[in-house]
Amino acid sequence: AAVSPAVVLGENFTLILGSNGLVYGAGYNGTRQMGNGSTLNATAHAAVAGLTNIRRIAAGGNHALALRADGTVYAWGYNAAGQLGGAGAANSSGYPTQVSGLTNVVEIAAGQNHSLALKNDGTLWAWGLNAEGQLGTGNTASTATPVQVLTGVQSIAAGGRHTLAIKTNGTLWSWGANDAGQLGNGNTTPRATPAQVGSATNWFAVAAGSAFAMALRTDG
Repeated sequence: AAVSPAVVLGENFTLILGSNGLVYGAGYNGTRQMGNGSTLNATAHAAVAGLTNIRRIAAGGNHALALRADGTVYAWGYNAAGQLGGAGAANSSGYPTQVSGLTNVVEIAAGQNHSLALKNDGTLWAWGLNAEGQLGTGNTASTATPVQVLTGVQSIAAGGRHTLAIKTNGTLWSWGANDAGQLGNGNTTPRATPAQVGSATNWFAVAAGSAFAMALRTDG
């Protein structure tokens, strides 16, 4: 399938997905989020080493994800909370490395220090920092191993410390940090398990910022 070019923003860096399936990075590189093995900042976009046939990219606070056409996921950059999925060294990884155990992935998302992958069977998988329940596993234990969180999912978004998903039945779900009301459930209590937002069943797309969320319904 043809590649849809894209631009994503991390905390202090940018990534570009070209129509040629290659990824280019620029900006801060102190935790090796340029994926070129260096820690030197990049003032111009340069190709991330070893990545080809990429179809999706995602940028977290200081880590990055890429989805290949074969459904595998690669990660690089900051890794102190396991957000690279066991793909790198204890603190950071200077080169993209495949996230083990993930296949048939169709979408990815990256939060400040956590990562998400949506498989073609509708299962949602999460890994990385979980101090505020942003992985949706029912506890606050961080993990470098992708863990299944939900089924029947069609769209995902990772905020700074919270996560959102739209299911195939059009319902909207949220979990994680909620200090600014970013879960949309009418309070500021964090949640470690996914909970439905309201009762509407016509949600179409969702996006998340550092501590807020936005969603689009099918009626516009």
